[in-house]
Amino acid sequence: MDMDFEELNDSPNPYYVVDLRDLTAYRQGHIKGSHLIPYMELTKRMHELPKNQMIVAVDASERRGRQAAKLLRTEGFRAHNLKGGIAGWTGKLVK
Repeated sequence: MDMDFEELNDSPNPYYVVDLRDLTAYRQGHIKGSHLIPYMELTKRMHELPKNQMIVAVDASERRGRQAAKLLRTEGFRAHNLKGGIAGWTGKLVK
């Protein structure tokens, strides 16, 4: 399932944003409050993710975000992909 900026902002439930990009890209600008877990480390670091909170996977354009959300759902997480990735985020990015 994909979500966009408006859907996330309108959500009454808190969400946990996982940024799947590398550290360099993350430092150039990321969603406030997001948590950096590079895509290649996701399977090893799933234990860091909350089981009781919606997770939104974010990458540069959404391909890996979609793959990560699917993987997380198979592991019992409520996970979604950010539509358009970080490029599709219309809100402010922080550095």
